[in-house]
Amino acid sequence: MFKSMSGLEQRLYFYLSGKDKRVFTTADIVQILKISFAHARNIASSMVKKNVVERVKSGLFVRIPESVILDRQQYAEDAILIAAKATKNSYLSYYTALTIHGLSERYTKHIYVTTTTHQRNIHYHDITINYIQTIPKKYFGTTTLSYSNEQIQISDIERTIIDIINKPQHAGGWAETINCLKNLDKVNYKKITTYLKKYDNKTTARKIGYIIENLNNLSPSKQILKQIKQLSGSNDIYFDTTKKGIYNSAWNLIIPKNITETLNAY
Repeated sequence: MFKSMSGLEQRLYFYLSGKDKRVFTTADIVQILKISFAHARNIASSMVKKNVVERVKSGLFVRIPESVILDRQQYAEDAILIAAKATKNSYLSYYTALTIHGLSERYTKHIYVTTTTHQRNIHYHDITINYIQTIPKKYFGTTTLSYSNEQIQISDIERTIIDIINKPQHAGGWAETINCLKNLDKVNYKKITTYLKKYDNKTTARKIGYIIENLNNLSPSKQILKQIKQLSGSNDIYFDTTKKGIYNSAWNLIIPKNITETLNAY
């Protein structure tokens, strides 16, 4: 199967195979083969035509493993690896972060990536990589984890909590969001308050305070809840867009019945 590949193509393929590197970029080819960017781009294009690699988008490729190279249509790479490699200055977030942290409740065909620049979503086989743009001052709270022999950038637990409560639609909706939060073992509350100050969103702070106070698996101190309340404002607001529910005077929130039911259900 390798007879059709040139010497440089074979060298690249076997290097990637030996390192178990399944997702790579044109820049990686330049570094590995010590060639120009234009030459690297031509090599990648040639290997795509020979069905030994697959182009995900311009400059981003998946190496087809030797074991399936003769039946390429049956192979799809882990989309998390693709998402982690696809864009610089980005991190895996929302429901994808919940999944990697071991908190998710179900399988999803959507991968979420936060970045400071506008990016077009990527469609890879039956998976969609969704880009969520944020402003530079809100790009914080990330950590690097080892995932499938690669180092990936991901939101840490505390930043993930803030993100999914701020935009639960990227975590399967409120019921799924709360059910995932029920899987938490511990939370760094000092980090939560520090992040909320930087995030500077009173509505999000208030919802986080209400939820962590009412989750049976968490036990924030009165001091922590007081600090969050100080970041929350005092006007009455609706918990979500339904604009109905029961008034909670502690957090000045009008909370839908389904939210309280989900929090109390075990």
